[in-house]
Amino acid sequence: MARPLPVFPAGASVMDRLRRELWRHKHSANLWAVEVSARDESLLACSGPFTPRVAQVVALDELAYGRGPTLEWLRGRRAEFERYDASAETGSGREIDVPRAGAVSEEAVDALLTEARRLTRAEAGTVYLREPAGLRFVAAHNEALERRHGWAEARRRLTDGSLPLDERSIASYVLLTHRPVNMPDAYDVRVDEQPYVFNPAWDLMNDYRTRSMLSLPIRDGRGDVVGVLQLINARDEAGALAPFSAAAEDAVGVLLVGWSQRLG
Repeated sequence: MARPLPVFPAGASVMDRLRRELWRHKHSANLWAVEVSARDESLLACSGPFTPRVAQVVALDELAYGRGPTLEWLRGRRAEFERYDASAETGSGREIDVPRAGAVSEEAVDALLTEARRLTRAEAGTVYLREPAGLRFVAAHNEALERRHGWAEARRRLTDGSLPLDERSIASYVLLTHRPVNMPDAYDVRVDEQPYVFNPAWDLMNDYRTRSMLSLPIRDGRGDVVGVLQLINARDEAGALAPFSAAAEDAVGVLLVGWSQRLG
């Protein structure tokens, strides 16, 4: 017998009419956070994919849920998903199609980073683009390392490896939540107060000191978040290290909107 649909009071809020939960893709074991209508079980929005460990990094209410082409992809494959049980095995983690940047040259990404640094007088910066395995370092600048080691060696140190999405990094948080992070001093981040942490290991290995940091999501022409722009150590007009101002954050945001069309 069909289950009757729930009746909501006239004053019920949007959150009263939906629930947020994790779904597991049966073929890959990757997770998606979804908003499901409490009225008729239809899919309203989604966020993901990510590995099961990411569920320990951010809460469902902290994620940014999208309603564009990614949601249509999920709706068309609903039969391939099941509700996620946190006590179950995490599975193999094989790749599935995820929102990520289309074909774009390293020269173009480098030009984006150069312009973002010019707007903010940033000493350093990195552009990460999403791939199934995590975030790939596509472009990276650091004036201090370039003076000390030369451009080629500095680039090798800056772009070696990739960043897994299941780490509590600032870049992973920005990618998954679509929220910018602007910190006057990265070392002041308290683990018990924020859902992300700053890892000083790279600073220690390279005799460097990260202070101010600005991280923003990179969207493609459809609105999907496909990467992260991270700027480090802003400077004022006199050349002294300073926090990233709200005006600087807005300027970089406008730059990213214009640049998004290059990502398809």
